[in-house]
Amino acid sequence: MKLTKKLVLVLVLVAIATIFSGNIFAAAQFAGESMAIGVGARPLGMGGTFAGIADDASTSYWNPAGMTNINGVEVSSVKLTKINDLDTKYSYVNLVYNTGTIGAFGLGWLRQAIGGIIITPDAINIINDSAENADNVIYLAYAYPVMKGLSVGLGGKIMLGNYPNFTSTGTQATVNYSGGGLDLGVFFSAGEFLSALKGLQLGLTLQDVFTQITWDTGITEKTEKVDINAKPGIAYKLAIGQFEITPAIDIDTKYQIIFHGGLEVWWNKMFALRGGIKIWGGLPNGTTIETLTQAMDWSMGASVRWYFIGIDYAYVNNELTPTQYLSIVGKF
Repeated sequence: MKLTKKLVLVLVLVAIATIFSGNIFAAAQFAGESMAIGVGARPLGMGGTFAGIADDASTSYWNPAGMTNINGVEVSSVKLTKINDLDTKYSYVNLVYNTGTIGAFGLGWLRQAIGGIIITPDAINIINDSAENADNVIYLAYAYPVMKGLSVGLGGKIMLGNYPNFTSTGTQATVNYSGGGLDLGVFFSAGEFLSALKGLQLGLTLQDVFTQITWDTGITEKTEKVDINAKPGIAYKLAIGQFEITPAIDIDTKYQIIFHGGLEVWWNKMFALRGGIKIWGGLPNGTTIETLTQAMDWSMGASVRWYFIGIDYAYVNNELTPTQYLSIVGKF
């Protein structure tokens, strides 16, 4: 296939996916928010900017097309290490294998849970004060190098979870849900096409192109559609001696415009420092003309790499509570 035909094919696929998904700026629907936190201490320490960087195993979540940037096999995990005194559990493990010839494959598992939930049908009676909810997402991803410097990716997800509830008679019950969805990604390295643009990288992720969740109370079922998030990203890798400096920007467009900005500095590919911000847009306050806003998040982090092993750390300061994440990375 000629170069121009490949480029046209990529553009057509992205256009079809966008049209098929419906209105990008759809009305606010908070279905599937358990998937929105993000994964990997490195991207989270940069304010959630990674669609245009896309060069470690966590990219199977942020931009599946970036898996072609990985050499061989890379595994990683992330764990929430602190969130005040809440009984909160958050972990993610994944594996990416780039065959180098037929594309790259990714597999991941995200689990989030909160314990100590009080179940009460009214202001006085307590049914249970130690219930737990759980959200589980299994990610499957594939990326193909259309040509040098241009890759496309496809991500699938399977969602399973449960939340505590109570019945009309005042006994404890459980609401279960299941669902599935698709993501699409494109990664473009401009320097492979024009030497003057060396270091410039562009990414586009269409998260939840078609994602649905079905809730089951045991008596009734309800299906919700998760709105698409068109997430463009841009990064620029600048090498200065033994340092590599990368500023990056991502934008979320799901139900409000969210701006992510980050900066990462590596020394000798062994040590890194990074920081980032996340600026929230406004949400309509019901039927009023007021807009709900949230204070800006800021984050910082660091990394150490030694041969085939690495450790990433991130501190994220949110208006609700600060959180810390720790990732272990292995390359083979």
